[in-house]
Amino acid sequence: MRGLVCKKGASHFEMIISFVFFIGFVFFLFIFLQPHDTSILSNAVTKGFYDSFEEKVHTNLSNMFLKTNYTGDKNCFYIQLSEDEFIYAITDGNSHVTKLNGATINSNLDNNNLNIEEGESFFRVAISPEFVEGNIEECELLSDYELGPPIERRVTSYSALEEMSEKYFDNYEELKKELSIPSVFDFAIITETLPIKMESQHGVPDSIDIMVQDYVVGVLKSNGTLINERFSLKIW
Repeated sequence: MRGLVCKKGASHFEMIISFVFFIGFVFFLFIFLQPHDTSILSNAVTKGFYDSFEEKVHTNLSNMFLKTNYTGDKNCFYIQLSEDEFIYAITDGNSHVTKLNGATINSNLDNNNLNIEEGESFFRVAISPEFVEGNIEECELLSDYELGPPIERRVTSYSALEEMSEKYFDNYEELKKELSIPSVFDFAIITETLPIKMESQHGVPDSIDIMVQDYVVGVLKSNGTLINERFSLKIW
């Protein structure tokens, strides 16, 4: 009989110990793993904000070096570009051609034909949808040339930034949907040197927490200028 009582007591003791260990384990999960950690939410929101922003304002840019030997009678020539040499579709863009000293040369891109005003032998060629179409035509085909391998990159379109800035003030709620920002949040986009500031005239409230993330990206203008610009993306 005494042995039976001892076994029952031991069983109760083991249940109590198991319960204590279980409560301790759950307490550990809540304290150290923090399933409702707001920093994880903040990082997810700011990352998603930047991804949507970059997708909306991006464009592509292809740069290459060109050496020619044109001896014809016309005031311009053209070379035929092969789309297989490019990652981005060159037919979606326009050309911006300069001398080695940076002076702009009249040019345009007609399908795969790059038309360039004659008078030089060495050129820097850039192709992007950001550039405006030139007004040169009726050029002579040139086969004697050397074209360097294209250097291609994804950059930010300045004209797309201007359009976004205009929409920020004209149709804020629609832009917020396009950027996939949850309806409970507000946002602002500030540039360091460019004259673009997407922020309410009342500024950002001082009484709430603001999530801010800075990014440095290349911004391309239609005149061929490419600068590195710092963007501050704010959400609250």
